[in-house]
Amino acid sequence: MSSKEIIIDTSELRFIEGHGRLTVKISGKDVVAEFHNLEGPRFLTKYLRGKPAEMAPRVASRICGLCYTVHSISAAEAVERALGIKVSKEVRDLRNVLYLANNLRSHMMHLLYLSIPAIEGLISVLRMRDKNVFRVGSRILTKATELIEIWGGRSVHVPNVVVGGFGAPIRRKELLKSVKDLAGLLEDAQGFVRYAMDLELPDLERYRVLAASKKPGTYPIYSEDAAIALSDGSIMNGQEYYEGLEEVTKEYSTSKHVYFKDTEITVGALSRMMLNRRYLSFGARTLVEEVEWRINPFLVVKAQAVEVIHYMEELIRLGGELADVIMETENPAVCSVVDLETAEGAYGGSKGRGVFIAEAPRGMLCHSCEVEDGLIKEYRVYTPTAVNSMSIERDAVELVKRFRPIGMEKLKFILEDLVRSYDPCLSCAVSLDVYG
Repeated sequence: MSSKEIIIDTSELRFIEGHGRLTVKISGKDVVAEFHNLEGPRFLTKYLRGKPAEMAPRVASRICGLCYTVHSISAAEAVERALGIKVSKEVRDLRNVLYLANNLRSHMMHLLYLSIPAIEGLISVLRMRDKNVFRVGSRILTKATELIEIWGGRSVHVPNVVVGGFGAPIRRKELLKSVKDLAGLLEDAQGFVRYAMDLELPDLERYRVLAASKKPGTYPIYSEDAAIALSDGSIMNGQEYYEGLEEVTKEYSTSKHVYFKDTEITVGALSRMMLNRRYLSFGARTLVEEVEWRINPFLVVKAQAVEVIHYMEELIRLGGELADVIMETENPAVCSVVDLETAEGAYGGSKGRGVFIAEAPRGMLCHSCEVEDGLIKEYRVYTPTAVNSMSIERDAVELVKRFRPIGMEKLKFILEDLVRSYDPCLSCAVSLDVYG
């Protein structure tokens, strides 16, 4: 029987972070999909082996140009857990705000520059008829970046996140100004989000198990004691989730896929929405009721839009609370116990393993660090995109089977939209320890 091959390669797969290809092969009723990561191996986790434990946050922040903040915080947490370091409540509260700011910034990048233009068939957000959508989105993005600069020390690769806390004090006046500016954008943000909520998206409901952090009464993003919940009713702790993850090598991809107990799970904004939406902030809860939430990957776009309001409202609330504990001068409660420039090997003789899991923009991010004699013996990162790779492939197969009558040329564009809906970060995924 003759076969037909559909290939979406780098030149066609626009508006994603990194370089990838989706190949779908059709032979009669048989459909096989392959999600290729075309990024070059980066070996960052391998580089960390044998290095002082306190180097982990700075190296991990280089994993990605969009998710650097969450990687840096997760690395610091993994090392702290390995070494039994307890940080103050103020440090955790400040890290929570930094996590929220990172997720807000990433969502705005995806919605404004990658998703909305492509869904509307435009080559650029600058071609949108409603210029106010671009103006509002740009202002929100700018303020989220400012918050990261204040907390992290600069707008990229945040050097202020270190093992034990922060390397330098947070600047209170600048914090208050950015939070006030963000509050002033909240009403306009509602309009931006409603624009995204009104987008017409394909219907591709397919059952699979969803996974997200879970903590009663909250919508947990960064949390010290959140459990991991699956949509099949399972609840586990972070260590149990980590032990269920398995790296699977694919000969067609430079990054491994990650399975959970030999099967598929899906993480990300839609999983969070399906499992935790009752605990969103007030403004976000109002919006969430307008959508019939189903396990349709295209709805990730609307889930991210709802989270934009949640993140903004949480940043405004937490920023006001934290302003009273942040000082212009050095505060021992929020400054690190480690000077990265001079204290190399400060944990000599320390030994242990630490696992930390939190909700990065694209889903649950897992960092694991084993330390021996103050040096990193093993470091592993399980990224949301690596976990979602199986779901992307299975959704592509289902999409082709359902939409095949529309013709192969039109299918290419819908398949491209499918991959983009996951907001994949291929730079993150390729940073797995590919070669052992």
